Amino acid sequence: MIMSIAVSVPAKIHLLGEHAVVYGRPALLAAIDKRLFIRIQKSEFRIQNNKKEKIIINTQGKDKLIQQAIDIFKKAFSITELPLLEITITSQIPKGRGLGSSAALSAATIGALMKFTINLWDPNRINELAFKAEKIAHGNPSGADNSTVVFGGLIWFRREFEFLKSIWRLPVSSYQIPKFLLIDTGRPIESTREMVASVAKLYSNKKKVIEETFNDQEKQTKRLLLALRTGNKKELTLAIQKGESNLEKLEVVGSLAQKLVRELEKIGGAAKVCGGGGRKKGSGILLCYHQDPVKIKDIGSKYRLPVSPVKLGEEGIRIEKWDK
Repeated sequence: MIMSIAVSVPAKIHLLGEHAVVYGRPALLAAIDKRLFIRIQKSEFRIQNNKKEKIIINTQGKDKLIQQAIDIFKKAFSITELPLLEITITSQIPKGRGLGSSAALSAATIGALMKFTINLWDPNRINELAFKAEKIAHGNPSGADNSTVVFGGLIWFRREFEFLKSIWRLPVSSYQIPKFLLIDTGRPIESTREMVASVAKLYSNKKKVIEETFNDQEKQTKRLLLALRTGNKKELTLAIQKGESNLEKLEVVGSLAQKLVRELEKIGGAAKVCGGGGRKKGSGILLCYHQDPVKIKDIGSKYRLPVSPVKLGEEGIRIEKWDK
């Protein structure tokens, strides 16, 4: 019998296509070099608030999401009672910044439980169940986030229907991925669920205008993919600039993020929000590109915001040796 199991899952980043992907347009995503780690091992009862706990969870926050993932797993495999477990989670993924922290946590929990309790390792099944957890967390997600953190690499994703999704894992070696940097504009006040609902409301009120925006975003997403394929930096910059403009039309970019983007564009660079975005205060992570990365660092320093390098195309969910 397996006594313990350790699993890790990467963060993800939307290169382009977020929000539009919910409405059937394609999205281009990549797994990045930040990971969440989970360990599950046999445990004993622990008394907490005069009650016996059968599952001990050691983590910082998101206990509710972990429990939801556990419930989804149990229902999927007709398990009425799990053995006594201790679950320990550590993460390098900042929460609420558009890097898929919820998708990573759901996928890791489900994958580790699957391997620990029934000795099964099936990424396709993990992805399917992680999507169910994402729907509880975010209301109407596309399925792109969980697919990227599970399968890793560079992902071309399109949701045709609720029951039909196209997931293409592109060979990273065939693409010329430049050096990107991330600027953290701060955690949005709004949740991803709220931002998705906000775009849905805008779509219902201005359907023709937003349809045109979505159509152009599909064009820019394809443009970006081709630019990465050919190594055309000018086309890459223009695709990100126009993609960010479309996101601003969807009203998911706050004033601070817009200021940063405009400054970088003025000096020949490009930047865009990633994930749900945010309007009132922070907008999460900005994906930034300039042929001279120092220019990006200078802008981040000016606004006293964290700037960090990022590596795209990392491995998806995997079994680990626990040393975290």
